[in-house]
Amino acid sequence: MKLALLSDPNTENAQAAINALLQSLISINKHSPLRVGYIASQPDPHREFYQQAQQMYQALGAELSVYLELEGGFSQQSLECLLNCDAIHLSGGDTYRFLKGLKNRKLLPVLRQYAINGGGLIGISAGAMIMTPSIASASLCGDINHCGLDDLSALNLVDFMFTPHIDQAQLQSDQFQQQLAVFKQQLCLCPDDSSLLFITGKVEQLGVCQWHLL
Repeated sequence: MKLALLSDPNTENAQAAINALLQSLISINKHSPLRVGYIASQPDPHREFYQQAQQMYQALGAELSVYLELEGGFSQQSLECLLNCDAIHLSGGDTYRFLKGLKNRKLLPVLRQYAINGGGLIGISAGAMIMTPSIASASLCGDINHCGLDDLSALNLVDFMFTPHIDQAQLQSDQFQQQLAVFKQQLCLCPDDSSLLFITGKVEQLGVCQWHLL
């Protein structure tokens, strides 16, 4: 599988991870530019975040041209186009709402099979948490389950959980350490300037992450 888990896509290590993943896809798919699809975590009426991502991928020599929304704007045609892309970008945003939308559309097994079949997945913040066994760790970065989601199980493409946007102040906080102690599974605490890349069958860390129960 080819996966990138990022906190902030605009940092040097995030860009390096995305570029490495795209380059690995070029060696397989033999066409340029690569086609990237985008799944919005929640409605983006003016496509502001989508357009920002378009510019980022264009700078990396790829073409982001498929937009999929999970709520009122969902389109089966867009889904089919998305699954024909070389890579899929899972956006940031409300992690609980994102997962609920994917479950409502029954897309978790579809995306999991896409990744198993060799398609690249690039997860930004909430999108990165979606790629793990569970989004329960979203609470550590301040997400609140406003949508009443009961089942927090996600794509389960890696064997650890992920929390983005971690800083030293949090790590040194007694309250945060108490929250962290609840988690009995390996957990990556990823600052904004770090990222994880999974291409060769093992996780490569770009930057410095902290690991709980490593």
